[in-house]
Amino acid sequence: MEQTTIAAIATAPGESGIGIVRMSGPESLATLQRVFRTTRGREKKSFAARHLYLGYVVDEKEQMLDQVLVTYMPGPNSYTGEDVVEINSHGGALITREILALLLRLGVRLAEPGEFTQRAFLNGKLDLMQAEAVIDLIQAKSKTALEQAGRLLRGELSERVLAIREQIMGLLATAAASIDFPEHDIPEITSRRMLEGLEEAIHQVELLLSTSFAGRVLREGLQVAIVGRPNVGKSSLLNALVGKERAIVTDIAGTTRDVIEEYFSVAGIPIRLLDTAGLRETEDPVERIGVSLAQQTMQEADLVLVVIDQSRPLEREDLTTLAAVKEQRRFVVLNKRDLPLGLSAADEERLAQERVFRVAAISGEGLDELRAAIADLVLQGILQPDSPFVANVRQEQLLREALGSLRAAEQTVASGWPLDMVQIDLQAAADRLGEMVGLKASPGLAQEIFSRFCIGK
Repeated sequence: MEQTTIAAIATAPGESGIGIVRMSGPESLATLQRVFRTTRGREKKSFAARHLYLGYVVDEKEQMLDQVLVTYMPGPNSYTGEDVVEINSHGGALITREILALLLRLGVRLAEPGEFTQRAFLNGKLDLMQAEAVIDLIQAKSKTALEQAGRLLRGELSERVLAIREQIMGLLATAAASIDFPEHDIPEITSRRMLEGLEEAIHQVELLLSTSFAGRVLREGLQVAIVGRPNVGKSSLLNALVGKERAIVTDIAGTTRDVIEEYFSVAGIPIRLLDTAGLRETEDPVERIGVSLAQQTMQEADLVLVVIDQSRPLEREDLTTLAAVKEQRRFVVLNKRDLPLGLSAADEERLAQERVFRVAAISGEGLDELRAAIADLVLQGILQPDSPFVANVRQEQLLREALGSLRAAEQTVASGWPLDMVQIDLQAAADRLGEMVGLKASPGLAQEIFSRFCIGK
């Protein structure tokens, strides 16, 4: 690892009560000694660990830049595992920039985005998932997301992943022993134990994967698409759910041409509502673009609200829309319940397997039940205090690859093949879990992850 000393402004740009300039590396203390003067204007040669010292930062000409509080945290008992110095100045943007510029003139290098946390990872202070939790903590949009990021930072998910990996390594040892010491092996018993171990590992990986949806909702919010044919009340439903006139409502079919988005929240978790163009065949080129956008939005949504006008029989566009989202989370919203029912008995039978909500978007009837159902979907599993969640796409993908290897190994054993045939799949599963925590992280992967951090973290 490069043994340079780095520095950056650790607080957000702009004016604030204080600003923090952070250094990490072998020359941190020596650089502090060159720029810090006591309140009596004297140089200070010794700094006790983790004590605050009041004094001044001075430049090369002994001109005072600011009155500051400084802290020295020697490695390895610091955030990065190296010697760390933090200079707390007044919070003006110019002041912190001048202090940073002084440090750079004295030979300290400007830190790259996320480099402090990257050094913490490389020095064994954090594993890779804990490092990713740092940015989740910073970017948390709700109290629940904040709590979950804290769980990841404490290493709770890492412990579960490593426990599964340890179990797989035990299965690998069993397979190796059956090859190296065949005289002590009873194939039927060994294969049965191998299958039992594989079933348990698969179950544990599947449990973790089941939390990936909740983890993404915590990070990004729930994306809800409102779809249906023209004039069924999609825009009225959006306005009713967000409590304001956000979308234009008219009796003219095809009024909505673009995707209109608006937000409301459930338990502090953002819900992104997307009102789309009416789904129908049309020769209008602009409306055709809107229909295409609606179809794309519908496929990408976490939840689809299929709006149907219950005052009329089901039309071909209604059935086509339902068929298009049959593999997705969806609610069927029968709008205009304040009008006489126009659905036939056959229509009602077609909708019997759907989760149906009858509402009147204009008056607000039935909307409380729909809001409660959306809230249940958001909160289902998310507010479980005893379970850390898979935090991002990288972790989810590695878990899926590990699961695929474990299932391949299970099939090999169940088919009666020799146990040495499962070693490659078991090792692949162990490697994927190791990548999750950073045991096998490539330099490129680490760089990609830490580049998403802000400078100074």
